[in-house]
Amino acid sequence: MYQSRLVKHIRELSAKDRERFVQFTHSPYFNQHEKTQELLTLILDRLDGPPEKMEKPVVFRALFKGEPYDEQQLHNVMSYLKRLYYDFLAYQQFEQKRYNKRLYTLQAAYDNHQFDIMTNRSKQMQKKLREDPVHDSEYYFTNYHLNNMLGYYSGHYFDRSETNTFQNMLDNLDKYYIVEKLRNCCHLTANSIMMNTTYNFRMLDELLRFLESNWADYQDDPTIVLYYTVLMSMNEEHEPRHYQRMKGMLADDIEKLSSDDGRDLYSFSYNYCIRMINAGHSIYLRELFQLYKQGLTKGLVLEKGMISEWDYKNIATLGCRLQEFEWTEQFLQDFREKLPPHRQENAYNYNLGNLYYNKKMYNDALSALLLVQFTDVKYHLSTTFLLLRTYHALRDTEALLSLIETFRIYVMRNRKITTEQKRGYTNFLRFARRLVLLKHHASTYSRKSLEEELGKLAQKIESTENVINKYWLLDECRGEAVSVY
Repeated sequence: MYQSRLVKHIRELSAKDRERFVQFTHSPYFNQHEKTQELLTLILDRLDGPPEKMEKPVVFRALFKGEPYDEQQLHNVMSYLKRLYYDFLAYQQFEQKRYNKRLYTLQAAYDNHQFDIMTNRSKQMQKKLREDPVHDSEYYFTNYHLNNMLGYYSGHYFDRSETNTFQNMLDNLDKYYIVEKLRNCCHLTANSIMMNTTYNFRMLDELLRFLESNWADYQDDPTIVLYYTVLMSMNEEHEPRHYQRMKGMLADDIEKLSSDDGRDLYSFSYNYCIRMINAGHSIYLRELFQLYKQGLTKGLVLEKGMISEWDYKNIATLGCRLQEFEWTEQFLQDFREKLPPHRQENAYNYNLGNLYYNKKMYNDALSALLLVQFTDVKYHLSTTFLLLRTYHALRDTEALLSLIETFRIYVMRNRKITTEQKRGYTNFLRFARRLVLLKHHASTYSRKSLEEELGKLAQKIESTENVINKYWLLDECRGEAVSVY
């Protein structure tokens, strides 16, 4: 029973949510089954104890004192509690939406023909909507349903010729669809860029043409402008005006966005800067760092109190690149416990290894990196690249050449890496191998000849468009020629 889904679900609840689940379970409106309440109390009392205390016969004896062991009887109570847990999750989610209670009160009043309640509460809801500065998909969804009820109520009982309510219904339905269509297309386009995935975005081109032809009708809707701009920043990456508009929204419109949409605005702004940096535009490094600091201050980098391992990595990498070592080390410690538990050790060890590498503590870097497990493509690529740089710093030619060849085979065979990414990595590995061999055989060149060869390599790297981590190769080529193996 210790490993059962029910116990696992309860274990994953925060302390606050466990207390709320207890209150939910003991509410006679939701549950009048005493054994279910007793089982929850028993599980919570033994949750952090030895697994033996949670064995089914032991739990049964505590729950059904003096009765002969009946596993099916225990299973039934566990099933009741699990269903109650699912109801609790649904109720928690229902309460999080800011208009749900009002909207469903109106719907119930309408269905039960309690029109005095409906007309009174709808006026209060209309006032609430007028005062709401955040026009997100929930706002448009609520407005659509409110005008739907009011329109059909009025048309059925009063004036069939009245059109304003129905027009508001249609307009808000359109805006709800536009926001959701653009938002999902943004996330899936980003996924296509990062991973080797494709999607059929049916009707997206028609929607974009419609928005551009009727921009005056939507330019004052921050959420629509947000996701349109984000999508265009990915589809027209060479046009910096889209990023500048996102940056302007971060400064001027963040209070008009929901917390989820605000996090999206930060996230897509970060990702644009990252793509520009990967393309060789180093001016975005400091800007990205400031964006992340701003996001941490406003709490928009965190989601439900947690930071993603990728934001954690990007922030730490930037801090190292900009030699903000003291700030970065403090950041790694402060936010370690805010990482998802199953990713915490990997993320912390990788980024600690990166920090040690940048502080030229190479043996410490290797020790940390050897603790990283290759749980997915991103960790494999990032850790291997960092190991490569560390071996280079330690002048270990044999380990370097072996790693370069192994890395090349992995990249070429992996189907989750896009064609463009493969080209970027293979270009990097080709240049890295040439760099390693030049420095390893430096004794066969005069100082001037070696500098010339490294200069030629740097020119070749500079003129090649798609090279992952180009900045590191150029730094190594243009460093002192005496820095050899």
